[in-house]
Amino acid sequence: MNAILVATGSGCRVFRSTGEGPTELAGRLVSALAPGIDGTCLAVVDKQEIWRRSPTGAWSKVAATGLWLQSIVSIGALLFGGAMEEAVMVRIPPGGEAERLKGFDNVPGRSEWRAGGPPLGVRALTATADGTAILAAVHVGGIPRSTDGGDTWTPTIPIMFDVHEVCSLPASPDIVAAAAAVGLCVSHDGGRNWNVLSDGLDLTDSLAVAALPDEVLFS
Repeated sequence: MNAILVATGSGCRVFRSTGEGPTELAGRLVSALAPGIDGTCLAVVDKQEIWRRSPTGAWSKVAATGLWLQSIVSIGALLFGGAMEEAVMVRIPPGGEAERLKGFDNVPGRSEWRAGGPPLGVRALTATADGTAILAAVHVGGIPRSTDGGDTWTPTIPIMFDVHEVCSLPASPDIVAAAAAVGLCVSHDGGRNWNVLSDGLDLTDSLAVAALPDEVLFS
């Protein structure tokens, strides 16, 4: 049975068509969720740990990173975590330990990144539907992009756009959307280039974005 999972400060709340079920990981801080492979779900738990939920609802600890994670994404069996501390990115192979990605530390233009209210950090991660690219929403540092599994990264969007979240459409490897202070940013080439959609918006400052199979929701 399909379920909607909601990350909260006191566990993972589970909603089904029949109503709300028991809270999973009760008493734990769950701060980010992301789909895994084969119907699994990934979660950042108690800021520094990554856990996996099986399709039957059983949770197991995958890794402890020693960093305050804000975001998580997977490409196949590889896991990637984005941290608030110094906007660090880590990669975790199956059964391995978290490895800090030096290529992310050396993104061109990184010296221009800045904290904007909250501390500088990797607020959101996404991967294109075909798994060929990873994109990281850095607040405030634009959207670096990697096509080699995180070894090297390239900046893609002006830092001044003040991006808050990025996500890819599950049905299209080419379309990626981002919520930013300038409006809704959309890419039709897997995150290489971006267009800003702001016509008709009373306020352009967008904080969150979510992707459905054939449309995007943002606030």
